[in-house]
Amino acid sequence: RRDRARKLERAKVEKERIASEAEELSQGNDWRDGANRMRQLLDEWKALPRLEKSVDDALWRRFSTARTTYTRRRKAFRRRKTHFAELNEKRDAARAVKEKLVVEAEALASSTEWGPTAGRYRDLMRQWKAAGPAPKGVDDQLWKRFRAAQDTFFGARDAAMAAQDSEFAANAEAKEKLLVEAEALVPVTDLEAAKR
Repeated sequence: RRDRARKLERAKVEKERIASEAEELSQGNDWRDGANRMRQLLDEWKALPRLEKSVDDALWRRFSTARTTYTRRRKAFRRRKTHFAELNEKRDAARAVKEKLVVEAEALASSTEWGPTAGRYRDLMRQWKAAGPAPKGVDDQLWKRFRAAQDTFFGARDAAMAAQDSEFAANAEAKEKLLVEAEALVPVTDLEAAKR
């Protein structure tokens, strides 16, 4: 009887140690080694004899709660890790798309086909927005290049349009002078003078 009492007392001390260690592990972030250690603690627990029901149940609740807490925290960490890995994949994909868009935008910057090229820049802008964000520093650099190419094209187009408007204004002025001269001849009384 004394031998059994000593074994049960040692088992109680061991189960308390196991529960305490599990509680400590449940608050840590050592996911790989912690999971292995939790399994070892469970094996150690199973190898020990059962104690008086109320004592054994109380210690088991502590141990079980610690294991559950650890498992939930580990799963939450994995979900976050997976979430951030997915975000990184999306950002890398967006970077690849935006790099291609920048290359095309830069190739179009010197185009003088104003209408079609302006339409293509609108398409590129829609694709840029649909691509989503790239990694922050990279996204800013790519945007500067994309914007510079757009500004080069639209600046050249605006300058060409201004030159064309100026030419049209000069033509309109010359036509206006001709109209004034023509009106001076109306009504035509001297057909020969009007021909000159």
